[in-house]
Amino acid sequence: MKKRKQFLGYNYRLTDFQAVLLKSQLKHLDFFLSKRRKLANEYFLALKDFEEIVCPFQADYGESSYHLFVINLKDKYKDQRDFIFNEMKKRNIGVNVHYIPIYYHPYYQKLGYKKGLCKNTERLYEGLITLPLHPKMEKEDVLEVSQILRECLDLVK
Repeated sequence: MKKRKQFLGYNYRLTDFQAVLLKSQLKHLDFFLSKRRKLANEYFLALKDFEEIVCPFQADYGESSYHLFVINLKDKYKDQRDFIFNEMKKRNIGVNVHYIPIYYHPYYQKLGYKKGLCKNTERLYEGLITLPLHPKMEKEDVLEVSQILRECLDLVK
């Protein structure tokens, strides 16, 4: 079988089905935003004493939609991100990792971009974990995620 080449490409076209789905969801937008903001506030309250992490920053002049709730691990915890991530997954917490440096992707690696290019970006990436946040969650879910995060962080101590 012939090996496929990778190319940089864009496809921003919205399908008819996606357009209909989007239109039907727009009437729920205010609810979704309100719910996400409430849940984010619950995370801020639940995580306020976690010295091992930095929570997302929200400027007074802005209002985030909290599409994601990304925490940043500090110090020695940053080096244990994969361990903490996997421990949370084992406990059925739907964590994720976002903001992978673009030059880590195969297309850019083949162009000659190498790790070490943006050391601050890479160090930040090494400590990021995205916690679950979606409108079907409740305050109790946030508290459970926070408690399990606490347990996983304590395993590193």
